[in-house]
Amino acid sequence: MIRSGRGQPGDVAARLARAEQLAATDQIAAGPLRLLATVLRHHQARAGDDLIRSEAGLLAAAVETNRAGGRYPLLDLDAAAGPVMAELDLAVDALLGAVPEPLAGAGRTVAGWSGPERRQLVEAWLDDPSLVDPLLGFWVRAAAGPLLETAAVGAAVPSAEQWRGSACPLCGGQAQASVIAPESGEFMGGSPRSLVCGRCATWWSFPRAVCAVCGEEDPRNLGAYLGEDQRWVRVDACETCHGYVKTFDLREAGGRDIVPLVDDVATLTLDLWAGEQGLARPSASFAGV
Repeated sequence: MIRSGRGQPGDVAARLARAEQLAATDQIAAGPLRLLATVLRHHQARAGDDLIRSEAGLLAAAVETNRAGGRYPLLDLDAAAGPVMAELDLAVDALLGAVPEPLAGAGRTVAGWSGPERRQLVEAWLDDPSLVDPLLGFWVRAAAGPLLETAAVGAAVPSAEQWRGSACPLCGGQAQASVIAPESGEFMGGSPRSLVCGRCATWWSFPRAVCAVCGEEDPRNLGAYLGEDQRWVRVDACETCHGYVKTFDLREAGGRDIVPLVDDVATLTLDLWAGEQGLARPSASFAGV
């Protein structure tokens, strides 16, 4: 059983509180954490808007039909492009003064684009964020987060038998982090692993000994690297694709208060180390790595 307060869909307050707490005590990651907190305040404000709730309901209306037909992602992403385009100006207005260059320059660029240019950007990001320049993708992500996460709230996440993919079954987003939970309590249940979506914050089951980037299963090509004095977080890397994901182990001392999408930003030194090893992650955090 995963306890509440881990920042899952609809639990923006937990992510914001954790970001503010860590920003006050972590000198190395304080800047990125403050930026994350600013984004989360905007996210929280927009998620409470009646229009966002209405549009999120339209996205979520397709979930059961898509589930019955075996179609993934379950949310109606075709219906998301228009609302996300409309949210871009609000995101830029709210965050432009809080972001450093060159993010601010990318925000000004997006603000000056025409409707067709914005639609092309948003549709590409919804289809595959890797197709979009990361600086521009930051703004789409900030604009889309409230909508996609609100749509994901209450949606039943497919079981491990129903969905085995490394992309989010609800919104199609890439995994930003991995989590190993305390034992499930089920007979032979062990300590399950979940991937955490960087777009809608959904958690879904994923095998422990499988690369979350390319699906490699050969243990000879998979390695885990622990940070100093931080046994609750590690880099799970793959020699086949040279991809990695950070895994947070909630069973370890220090794991009690982890909120993965926030602690991911707070552990950016591990990302810098991974980059020096030639590794790349499927989904960057708001720290930009």
